[in-house]
Amino acid sequence: MALRTMLNLRLAFLCVWVVVIVAAVLYIGPGNLVNDYTRITPDGIRELVLSYGALSVVAYELLHAVRPFTFLPVTPFTIAGGYIYGHAYGLLFATIGTTLASIITFGLSRYLFRDYIKKRLSAHYTGFDRRFDDSGIITVAAMRIIPVLPFDAVGYVAGVSSISFKDYLIGTLIGELPGAFILTMLGSNMKNIRSPWCLVSLALAVFLFLLPEIYRRLIRKPGH
Repeated sequence: MALRTMLNLRLAFLCVWVVVIVAAVLYIGPGNLVNDYTRITPDGIRELVLSYGALSVVAYELLHAVRPFTFLPVTPFTIAGGYIYGHAYGLLFATIGTTLASIITFGLSRYLFRDYIKKRLSAHYTGFDRRFDDSGIITVAAMRIIPVLPFDAVGYVAGVSSISFKDYLIGTLIGELPGAFILTMLGSNMKNIRSPWCLVSLALAVFLFLLPEIYRRLIRKPGH
């Protein structure tokens, strides 16, 4: 009975996934997909979102929610949040959007593609699962703060682990805030690129992008 319920749940997730993809393709138009992919810049996202007028926030959040299905990076969308709405509101809306995306990747991994993803991670799964089991919130937060793995990959890895959804969500919220703060600050200053704050936010963003390499170099040192 439990197996049948799980299979039905996976089928439901699969159906929703297919419907979302088909609906997005039909709405955008197959001929426009390539052109739309070239617009995945903060400026292009801003133009697209603002074209929805009073529903711009809804459009922005929906773009975040469907982004994991399109394999697009999260960074341009986060920067665009600050570019469109300013730092404070941009941080709020970007955090909501990235959290929605992280919930979707976790759900896909745990309830739809668990066996497939677990098999692909079989060589490293035991170590990851132990970390999530011993200190799940800290592990997720650290992986969000230091993006050694792509943003969506963290959700997929966590989904096949033993971590609870609650701990995963808390860790995600804690870990995504520093990066979102920096990137939305950068976006909010893009209209005045010569301002001191733009230079500060750009320097912080560069440091954020270099963090994974800094981390890799540190753990390669003797004694680590």
